Amino acid sequence: MGPRQEDNAILLLVTVSLICATFAGILEIGWTDATVVVRPTVVASDQPVRLVEPVRVMLPFTPNTTPSQR
Repeated sequence: MGPRQEDNAILLLVTVSLICATFAGILEIGWTDATVVVRPTVVASDQPVRLVEPVRVMLPFTPNTTPSQR
């Protein structure tokens, strides 16, 4: 007989959720600390950042409500 028509969406959601959870569990079990690459720490310098080119400041848009005055 099978599930009713209203239950198909829930059945699909549960099936996809279980497959994704199983896949994530398999990846988590296979992931060991030896495969994690340790990144070196980056220390910020005390020198201020110098911008190479000037920065354009963008102002909020204000519509021209009186076109005769520009």
